[in-house]
Amino acid sequence: MKRMRYALEAKALRGMILLARLLPRRALLALGSGLGTLWYLLDARHRRVAMQNLASAFGESLDRRDARQIVRRCWRHYGRTLFDVLAFDRFSSASVGTLVHYEGLEHIRAAYARGRGVLLFSAHYGHWELTALMQGHLGMPLTMVTRPLDNPALEAELARLRSQSGNAILHRRNAVREMLKTLRRGGGVAILIDQDAHGGGVFVPFFGRASSTTPTLATLALRTGAAVIPTFSIPLADGSYRVIYGEEVEIRDTGDHDADVVRITAECTAVIERWVRQHPELWLWMHRRWKTAPPAGEEREEHAAASHLHGS
Repeated sequence: MKRMRYALEAKALRGMILLARLLPRRALLALGSGLGTLWYLLDARHRRVAMQNLASAFGESLDRRDARQIVRRCWRHYGRTLFDVLAFDRFSSASVGTLVHYEGLEHIRAAYARGRGVLLFSAHYGHWELTALMQGHLGMPLTMVTRPLDNPALEAELARLRSQSGNAILHRRNAVREMLKTLRRGGGVAILIDQDAHGGGVFVPFFGRASSTTPTLATLALRTGAAVIPTFSIPLADGSYRVIYGEEVEIRDTGDHDADVVRITAECTAVIERWVRQHPELWLWMHRRWKTAPPAGEEREEHAAASHLHGS
């Protein structure tokens, strides 16, 4: 049954990719938005998760009607994003300045020029897949850390789409050694740090709550001296995207490794929070971000850290 299901899923994906190649872009995005709306209507469980997350993040400052609107827009956004990924064959270096516009390229280019590697961090926000794809077309290919899909045929097709601009795909298991090799030869590594890291994470503030977050970004930065650059993307009204590279995050090695990892992770997470607050509909609210509870007493410590970060 599993083999049959995997085969059917693979055929469905190939059909969707063919459709994405044939449709005009405006029609493609409209189809994605419509299917996102349908997904919103049918997926009651994740709607509840998203509403709970918004209530946890914004509290009484966001009424329920506005929260529902954000969730609907979020589903539509991810429907469009999915179909854009299926149409990645359309993107090339010629898309720079037409389908993809840039701000802050000087930050990423200066980071690469140092020759010590670049750690590019972001979140499940905007069109992170397109940001990574297009960086390869800019001549700065990335090593990307991803979680493999259960269906190997789907994973192979997704890896093809992701890597056609020269990017390399690493799966999370046993990825650290390859990331270190990439950084030591001056290459770039892309990491998303906004999802619950379970028991392997460090707890840092996100919307005022202690959130289990991967320490990999901070650990690699301290170990290699690689530059740490944030990047985010915003969809524009004409169907194009604006990709922003932020200023390099300062990495200070105080000699207290554990404290440095927590501090750097908290500072990078605070960058993500600022972007989510600006455009909440572009973030993945259906993920259970606060699933892992901190040890007793640590919630109070992180609340104090959150107050310090927002006040600084």
